[in-house]
Amino acid sequence: MNLFFAYRLFWLNYTNFKGRSVRWEFWYVLLWHIAIESILAGMTRTRDIFDLLGFDSHVGIIVVAVSSVLLALYQIAIILPCITLIVRRLHDINVSGWIALVGLIPAVGQLMILLMMCAKSSPGLNQYDEE
Repeated sequence: MNLFFAYRLFWLNYTNFKGRSVRWEFWYVLLWHIAIESILAGMTRTRDIFDLLGFDSHVGIIVVAVSSVLLALYQIAIILPCITLIVRRLHDINVSGWIALVGLIPAVGQLMILLMMCAKSSPGLNQYDEE
């Protein structure tokens, strides 16, 4: 599969806690998030560049303000879809989605979730397959 298909699936299944998501789907979506957030976060730091290039300081302020708002809206918008993706990914390795709550434990819990996202899919059907 490709990056675009994985990201499309991510948004189409934004409230779907049932079923499974394979490893590539999780990692492709993570790659999208890193790219989008890096671009938006980079734009929030462009004020100094506009000043160096001799643009009016208002232009830099507007770009920073708009990109900051876009970044905040994007981060809010992906909360639920990310949770559902993690739950479906846990289902794929035949683990209860409630284990995702372990990720709320700082550092250790997040590392445990990250390691589980690296695990291979459980072969064949499991209890989380949609009928």
